[in-house]
Amino acid sequence: MLLFKLFSDNPALIIPWLFALLIAITIHEVSHGYTAYKLGDDTAESMGRLTLNPLAHLDLLGSLMLVLVGFGWAKPVPINLLKVRKGNMGKFLVSVAGIVSNILMAVFAILAIKIILMTGVGEMNFLIKFLAFLIYINLALFIFNLLPIAPLDGYRMFESFAPKAFARFAPFMEQWGFFILIALVFLTNVIGILIYSFVSMFSWLFQLPIFYLAFSGL
Repeated sequence: MLLFKLFSDNPALIIPWLFALLIAITIHEVSHGYTAYKLGDDTAESMGRLTLNPLAHLDLLGSLMLVLVGFGWAKPVPINLLKVRKGNMGKFLVSVAGIVSNILMAVFAILAIKIILMTGVGEMNFLIKFLAFLIYINLALFIFNLLPIAPLDGYRMFESFAPKAFARFAPFMEQWGFFILIALVFLTNVIGILIYSFVSMFSWLFQLPIFYLAFSGL
């Protein structure tokens, strides 16, 4: 895998990868909690989850997945949907807030790299690596969380406006969604293909070799 080869060739690159990882998952979860707070739900705030301290948001398995296979998840911010105003739209906004933050962070990092490269600085340095990692992780989190499988954001977004007939299927997804995700990760290459295609699209859109900048050695 690209990460294993990269880290074995230059173990110091684990540091910018971990920094990018912590920033991405922290802002993703805080975005959920802050949106819920603005819509009337103070659950995340009362439990100390409206914080930029990444330790409050780390999920052991999800973080290991991000380090080992390049995509994963954080510990979900607690949300009390009964307190969220604006009905289904409020629920949708809370669910979509995290992935919106991922796209915004990715675009910001892309623009930062393009500005840095315009100054004539070489492509292979730790700052460029950090920004390229930030792009990749955020894009991976975005496309991964869009999957309509519980407990991911995509499922919650769909659930917000799902037809009433979906209620019969929801208990199954709530119970088995996590295991479906694990099966997709380890028994298929579906998620990897989705992430590769999405990152490639961004590379073409912004004319920036994201994979090269992230995974080529220094």
